[in-house]
Amino acid sequence: MKLVIILSMFLFIGYSSIAQSILKGRISDPKGRPAEFTSVLLLKSTDSTLIKSALTNEQGNYIFNSINYGTYLICASIVGQPKNYQTIHVSTNEVSVPEIKLLGSPSQIREVTVIARKPFLEQRPDKLVVNVEASATAAGSTAMEVLQKVPGIIITNDKVTMVGKGSPAIYIDGRPSQYTDISQLLRDMSAANIDRIEVISNPGAKYDAAGGAVINIILKRNANLGTNGTLGLSGGYGLYEKGLNRIDKNFYRISPSLNVSHRSGKLALFGNYSVLHREMYEYSEFSRIISPSRFFQSNYSPIEFYSHNYRAGLDLYADKKNTFGFIFRGNNRAGDRNSDNATQQLNQNDDAFVSAFQTINASSFLSNVYSSNVNWKHSFDTLGRDLNIDLDYSSFSTRNNSHITNKLENGTQYVNEQLVKNPVKLTVIKADYAHPLSKNSKLEAGLKASIANIDNYLTYINNGTLDTNRSTDFEYNEGINAAYTSYQQKTGKWNFQGGLRAEQTIAKGKDESGTVLNRNYIQLFPSLFITREMTSKLSAVAQYSRRVNRPGFNQQNPFIEFLDSLTYTQGNPKLKPETSDQYKVSITYENQPFFSLSYNKKHDVIFENAPRQNGNLTYTTAENLASFDNFAAELNFPIKLGKKISGYGGNQFIYNHYKADYLDGQFNRGKWNWLAYWQANYKPTGTLNFEVSGYYMTRFLNEFLIINNLGSLNFAIQKTFWDKKGRISLNINDVLYTDRVKASISYQQIDVDFRQLRESRNARLSFTYSFGNQKLKAERNRKTASEDEANRVKTN
Repeated sequence: MKLVIILSMFLFIGYSSIAQSILKGRISDPKGRPAEFTSVLLLKSTDSTLIKSALTNEQGNYIFNSINYGTYLICASIVGQPKNYQTIHVSTNEVSVPEIKLLGSPSQIREVTVIARKPFLEQRPDKLVVNVEASATAAGSTAMEVLQKVPGIIITNDKVTMVGKGSPAIYIDGRPSQYTDISQLLRDMSAANIDRIEVISNPGAKYDAAGGAVINIILKRNANLGTNGTLGLSGGYGLYEKGLNRIDKNFYRISPSLNVSHRSGKLALFGNYSVLHREMYEYSEFSRIISPSRFFQSNYSPIEFYSHNYRAGLDLYADKKNTFGFIFRGNNRAGDRNSDNATQQLNQNDDAFVSAFQTINASSFLSNVYSSNVNWKHSFDTLGRDLNIDLDYSSFSTRNNSHITNKLENGTQYVNEQLVKNPVKLTVIKADYAHPLSKNSKLEAGLKASIANIDNYLTYINNGTLDTNRSTDFEYNEGINAAYTSYQQKTGKWNFQGGLRAEQTIAKGKDESGTVLNRNYIQLFPSLFITREMTSKLSAVAQYSRRVNRPGFNQQNPFIEFLDSLTYTQGNPKLKPETSDQYKVSITYENQPFFSLSYNKKHDVIFENAPRQNGNLTYTTAENLASFDNFAAELNFPIKLGKKISGYGGNQFIYNHYKADYLDGQFNRGKWNWLAYWQANYKPTGTLNFEVSGYYMTRFLNEFLIINNLGSLNFAIQKTFWDKKGRISLNINDVLYTDRVKASISYQQIDVDFRQLRESRNARLSFTYSFGNQKLKAERNRKTASEDEANRVKTN
């Protein structure tokens, strides 16, 4: 009852918004008749960047809602006829565009020259937009490798973090990923399908409160009726010395992909399919002091896997007010990891040899993910008063089977087997409503309910005998009910946007011993954004939001999983969510990020790998340990040399401070570090592009870890042909082979040095070909309901 009262109250709260104008117009054919189903594009007048697209109705009319003041190009075109352009200046709340008549012959459009190149970075009031679609170094890479090039994003051991924010929520086309393991999704997704990335450092009330920030990956889209598609093929080859770090073979990747869409009349069909076959390796060294001994471990893990990703769906435009949609997604992944761990026990004082043994962990993993979504959009009018309803159901089935063989010096062997099953069922329903109150204000509100049912199994067999102490069955059920409201307002040169979100969490977990977790609580998440246009080029932005980071489902499983005979991890079902307050002020110049200051304060911080000693064993577990303070100052600048060299560069000065009571002591440490990043393009012709990019970061503090300097340098060449329908790219990633982690932990009795490397230096060759009508009306970018919770599921 409490939740119902709270939701009823705050559905009528709100404030703020971005300045908006409405553009209306009509397109006619060369004879003056209405040009129905004509593609109309709204472009920036400076560089022809696409802002929005629309189709005319049967009377040739079109409309663009929520347009900021400024100067634009309106482009009208239809298949088989040349394009026509109209320059329009938007300075009032509603603009009637003079009628545009389609041209009858190609010679009539020679007066207009359109620059189609997008800037790499665009700072908007609520997000940073990274246009990676044309980046040469992105070709042939995965989404994970593309994210490494985004300013302020740090990736270590395939874990994505943002400066001061922790792990962000990853969205695909405005909605969180439907896939089980977000790291797996990013490793498997081909960059050939990515158009741009939106980095939302302080999300508003409309977004789920989970995650310190949002990274929204926008896939490629097109804009008119007909059929089209994109065919791609990429391959990669590792560049490293055999014999170094126990590398004994060459590793490669290959990934074909196909994306096809069709729209005719009221029905739009779309689908895609891609395969990734990849071989890779991971290598790590650990030096642990456990007095009076030092244990030195080197672990070499070659990995091979196949991943099949597919999606199919339809949109039915039933009438002018109602649109129905359906999406089915699938991901099937299978592979093997064979880890060879060599351990030496040495005397702590003089490194005299004491003993040695070997641990071989041969594991296989299999995951099957299936999800479906039905969607209904109802438009009450043409001014933006809309209702969206989503219903999702997702099923995840994952298995990981490990055979662990311990070989001692005297020839004795111990064979253990560990089998983990993680079935997850998710059901989610949500509704979002948008209501323009006037030309300069808008109210939004929404409701969401999700239910997760998980029944996890771990079976441990010790030398052929079932180990009942280590085997366990853990059941976990979680329900999250949420409601939000937000308000937008434009007043002169001021833009305001404020919102409030409430979330109720009900969580229960039990194993064979009984109930180990039973929680029911409500949290409130306010947000506020203020923008001030100081001049025609300069703007100031202030942001605040409160966020939550809930424990991952795998972190709460009380399983003990052995990595080798001396190392294991253990889940913690009693983890609490961590909350954070995030503040940021920034200045932009011509919509480019220029300067910003940010401060983030976290409470009940989850240390994902809190270390402990148990005799000669070292294990990690997730713990709510600390408070965390982060401060960051950012300065960016453009790179421009003549007409053919362009790019950007940037710096961030970062301070991290942790305070935690742990292992009968207090961990109270802070450290400054510096992050630099850059990308430069040299384009000698309209079809040839050279690109250099990279980053460098000094030593930094991350939980208990001090991580040494990191960096990477990348180079690429890209050539387009066949009227830009074909593109071939060659790039080399991590040219100097410096993107390697070297770190240490020194706290209480924990004394560990380690280094980790992976197959980061490689050469990739990719080819893409776009066929059919390249102005197809793309399927709607709608956010399905279950994908926020899906980010918290792990597969391996």
